[in-house]
Amino acid sequence: MSCLLEVKGLYKNYIHKSGWLPGKRVCALEPISFTLAKGESLAVMGETGSGKTTLAKLIAGAEPPSGGEILLNGERLETGNYRQRCRHIRMIFQDSLGSLNPQTTVGQQLLESLKFNTDLSNQEQVDRVNETLMKVGLLPDHFFFYPHMLSSGQQQRVCIARAIVINPQIIVADEALVGLDPSVRAQIINLLLDLQQDMGISFIFISHSPEIVKHVADKILIMHRGKMIEFGKTSELIKNPTEHVTELLLQSGIIKNQL
Repeated sequence: MSCLLEVKGLYKNYIHKSGWLPGKRVCALEPISFTLAKGESLAVMGETGSGKTTLAKLIAGAEPPSGGEILLNGERLETGNYRQRCRHIRMIFQDSLGSLNPQTTVGQQLLESLKFNTDLSNQEQVDRVNETLMKVGLLPDHFFFYPHMLSSGQQQRVCIARAIVINPQIIVADEALVGLDPSVRAQIINLLLDLQQDMGISFIFISHSPEIVKHVADKILIMHRGKMIEFGKTSELIKNPTEHVTELLLQSGIIKNQL
């Protein structure tokens, strides 16, 4: 598989200020490098505060990096060019209801993505939205629903529809399956795998669940205290982890901060 995404020396520092004292530099993510191929799924695992979500935000363009670079199809993604990033890399968040606008309908929210990122006519935009709703297992009638009128599973399907409606190359799912009932979670996993097969999308899954990771990921990236400590094929890493932290994570599902 050809390389789609290349992360090179990406890192993030924050300045923590306390009153009148000079700000203290806090390293949230140490330099990290990895690649992702077209149609491939990468799982990022680690304890709370390990840098997983920071990495996800940097890749999606939600926050600027302190250094390093991200290349998509060999071309550097410029920091601050959110429109360029948004066309190719989309996010699905853990809090599906909280990430949706409660004051606008499902259709309006999907149309907004198309108006901002495509040159489709108004009718083409409506047609694309209806096609996308059906693709994620919803009905065209859901176009007129408000988020609060939907179940949690339907809300997550809307978030997936909003992510794929502009045909992105990469989707970053930040704990997107947490909080769903097991049966609904299984449905959403199968939906994402079907979309990957049909559309050739690459996924980056931020997850605490070894069972989900084993099922969906081609590769696993393990993080601990802002560092990447392991990276490799899922089948190989599960059988032969080299770090004690990785063993605990794969056995228990969650690494506590005390590790």
